[in-house]
Amino acid sequence: YKVLSSDSTPSAIAFAVAFGTLAGCVPVTSGLALFLLLCVLVFRVHVAAFLFAWGLTRLLSTLVLARVFESFGEALLDPEALHGFWTWVLNLPVVAWFGLSQYAILGGAVVGLLLGVALFFPVRLAVTSYRRWLHDRVSGNRFFRWLTNFWVVKLLRFVFGGVCS
Repeated sequence: YKVLSSDSTPSAIAFAVAFGTLAGCVPVTSGLALFLLLCVLVFRVHVAAFLFAWGLTRLLSTLVLARVFESFGEALLDPEALHGFWTWVLNLPVVAWFGLSQYAILGGAVVGLLLGVALFFPVRLAVTSYRRWLHDRVSGNRFFRWLTNFWVVKLLRFVFGGVCS
């Protein structure tokens, strides 16, 4: 609710979801994940939306998509016709730190990029639509106001957000 009602632009929230999806598809200890985290901190994207998308995608990729990343990365790195291209790309100064020479990282990066691009426009449209038609109805609802003041919700907000209001 706070992400949807925040002062952030719909594009900032959609970019945060796209960055979180991409970061969730690559291993946490890779240079690419650290670079994406740096991009989130430098650019004006919504950090809470990034962390939510990152956690959700990380859970999904751990449970289901890990083998897909390996096979996708193998299919991209192994063809003989692409060896010259990958040798050139993987030896570029900054790209060499990302670890894209590993199957799981390259496959996760490509799948995450495709998922992030596919999610950008629907998330942006959903945030815009929510703010246009539902925000006033939801925030003025008596049940919703009671629910947000409920002690369990306050406890969860404190545990996950660090906010005690």
